[in-house]
Amino acid sequence: MTHDADGTLDVVCTRDDLPPPTIDVIDIGLSDHRLLRWQSCLLRLPPVYVKTTRRSWRSFDDDTFQADLRVSALCDDQQWTGLDGDGLVELFGDIIAALLDRQAPLRTTTCRRRPSNPWFDDECRTAKRSLRSLERTARRSGSLSDTASPTVQVWRAERRSYFSLIQQKRLTLWARRVDADRAQRRRLWQ
Repeated sequence: MTHDADGTLDVVCTRDDLPPPTIDVIDIGLSDHRLLRWQSCLLRLPPVYVKTTRRSWRSFDDDTFQADLRVSALCDDQQWTGLDGDGLVELFGDIIAALLDRQAPLRTTTCRRRPSNPWFDDECRTAKRSLRSLERTARRSGSLSDTASPTVQVWRAERRSYFSLIQQKRLTLWARRVDADRAQRRRLWQ
């Protein structure tokens, strides 16, 4: 009991994958309430890092790529007249890869893998991708604080729509979980 009037006022909640803690109820003599003391394992799982290889598309210039393509072996029929279908495909792949390596080189980066929220589904991903695209367009047209700009207005409207979608998905998920576990109160508290 944590109160003299035979009531339990304090609850210690832990994760379901941890062992239940040992709780000491201590009477310090200052009040009709008791002091609770317990130890918790607060260790986090070690982060997971993933290496990915990507091209640096920010340095890609369409005009330079087209100019390099015009002077490549793909536009010189002397280079590919005697090749069969497999040879043409190999030539195409090699030339395009060489041009891209020159202009948008591959680089390997290490990223920390973060767990996704359970409510973040394909609809949220699509909305986020659309929002990011509109944000890039709005940034190219000027400052995002320029409320008179039509691209900024479109971006802000899409941003409000995205945030309301995220909130609706989150609320729907938790409402479903609460409804599913309503009969099992212990599981609901977990």
